[in-house]
Amino acid sequence: MIPVRYMRVVKIETDAGITGLGEVIDCHFETVAFAISQLPLVGKDPTRIEEFWQQMYHRTFWRGGPIWTSVISGVEQALWDIKAKALGAPVNHLLGGPLREKIKLYSNLGRVNTPEECIGAALYRVEKGYKAIKFDPFGSAYQTIDGKEMRASMAKVKAVREAIGEDIDLLIEAHGRFNPNTAIRLGRMLEDFHPFFYEEPVPPENVDEMAKVAESVNIPIATGERLYTRWGFRELLERQIADYIQPDLCHTGGFWEGRKIAAMAEVYHVRVIPHNPNGPISSIVAVHLGACTPNFEMLEYPQRSAEIDAILKEPLSPQDGYLEVPKGPGWGIELNEEAISNASFQSSG
Repeated sequence: MIPVRYMRVVKIETDAGITGLGEVIDCHFETVAFAISQLPLVGKDPTRIEEFWQQMYHRTFWRGGPIWTSVISGVEQALWDIKAKALGAPVNHLLGGPLREKIKLYSNLGRVNTPEECIGAALYRVEKGYKAIKFDPFGSAYQTIDGKEMRASMAKVKAVREAIGEDIDLLIEAHGRFNPNTAIRLGRMLEDFHPFFYEEPVPPENVDEMAKVAESVNIPIATGERLYTRWGFRELLERQIADYIQPDLCHTGGFWEGRKIAAMAEVYHVRVIPHNPNGPISSIVAVHLGACTPNFEMLEYPQRSAEIDAILKEPLSPQDGYLEVPKGPGWGIELNEEAISNASFQSSG
């Protein structure tokens, strides 16, 4: 693994001279790196991706997320890159081919504290071409929220909606912080501003709580960034609680597992919006998923520093709020080894 600040690049080399790339992020880096180094990959056929996944997941007794599924995710992504390069095709062509040539993105406003800061951050992203923006307006509130914080939160949402107008999608994030009654009260107040979705209004562990909120507010519910593999999404989908699911392809089991989760969601007419506050490799993996997934809605796209984007020879370049689907073999990207070898660029961990 190659350390790059908050992310780890998984690079697998084959004796055929083909290199595959994946990404692991935001989770016990050294533990994940050690676990990957212990995987029985040497001498194995890298094109037998399903066999690798089944053995790594089902033959592990203490399985689940995020550490073990993150290990599987990073390696699995790299194996898809190798397989598609060996066949001379983009990864999405191995799953039926593209349904679309570009992927809609949404941008997160990050840390904003006042209505004025919210407006400035939102308009900056609209000027960049984004058609959807997301933010958490709830300050430091946890479980419950007092009247002062509630009024301040709604003032920020109102300011952003008035600034961007009704034609830009406004996504509201709660980071799973509230109890059901508080989440319902906030959700009903948010209805006046027509949010595209209400994300993780309550913690993800209790599906009944999420169902209670979904039944009580007239806003689509989004959740799933802290769920792992298709088994983690099963009950949520069967009970038709969420309108949008947000699997993280660096944590939930990888590219193919993400496609399986999306296929489950398609049966219930649930749309897919991957969680992706990650690096450029994760972004391009999700773009390939979006290309070949019928019920794909859009992709979270973080504001990264130029030097993080520089780990690719051709940095990703959104145009008018979209990313084009790469047409080259594999993921269609190459590492910029010179940039990664820069000592100031690498993580100290």
